[in-house]
Amino acid sequence: MTIPKLDHIVIILPQSATEEALLHEAKPFKKKFTLSKGGFHTDRKSQNVLISLADGVYLELIAFTSTPPPEHRWAQRTPIKLIDFAFLGQPENGKRAYNDGAKGGRGECQWIVTAPKEEWGVGQIPFWCGDITPRELRVPKPKEHPSGVTGVKKITVLVDSDGEVERVTKIYQEIVGSEKLEVGTPEGGKVEIEVKEAETQDEQIALEADGPGVYKVEFDVPGVVLSNSSL
Repeated sequence: MTIPKLDHIVIILPQSATEEALLHEAKPFKKKFTLSKGGFHTDRKSQNVLISLADGVYLELIAFTSTPPPEHRWAQRTPIKLIDFAFLGQPENGKRAYNDGAKGGRGECQWIVTAPKEEWGVGQIPFWCGDITPRELRVPKPKEHPSGVTGVKKITVLVDSDGEVERVTKIYQEIVGSEKLEVGTPEGGKVEIEVKEAETQDEQIALEADGPGVYKVEFDVPGVVLSNSSL
């Protein structure tokens, strides 16, 4: 079995109807990262700006262009927060956790998104993004960043009980094909995934506010961290 690869990490920004509005909302990220052009998705209901890393992973700063449709899986998430992350391609193992894929696009890019079933919530396990057109059309060339970051090293997922740690860890082990929760990156890096209960006060506050899901991303430069306690 091929080890899954981390494709991208999703951060939701405030509603932005125009490209200029989105760039304004993304401005705080420029302290640590260099922004790359994204664009409007095919349905025009959302748009993004991207942060492309040397390890092949990117951060997607996404905003709805108007009030999000209630059926959208990210509609109930409040900005500015980490909300989700994607593996590259389509699931080989752990398919019981996933719905059928659905087409998406942005400009000339086309892809298939395979989302988890409702029982797995949002951001507790990854969705998958499989390219129809070449990935190079979707992902900008890596940039140098003010922080010196070149890659992602760890993703922390918070859940609300010891039983949930066990349940979510088990499905990750199926997906990854190993007891060790570690995945690759498109350029050969390694990313650890930690599933844990909230322990610190900050983690407990974030869990109560946002619910279970991705909470923190750590990079290859010490001290460069994005978390739902600090965004």
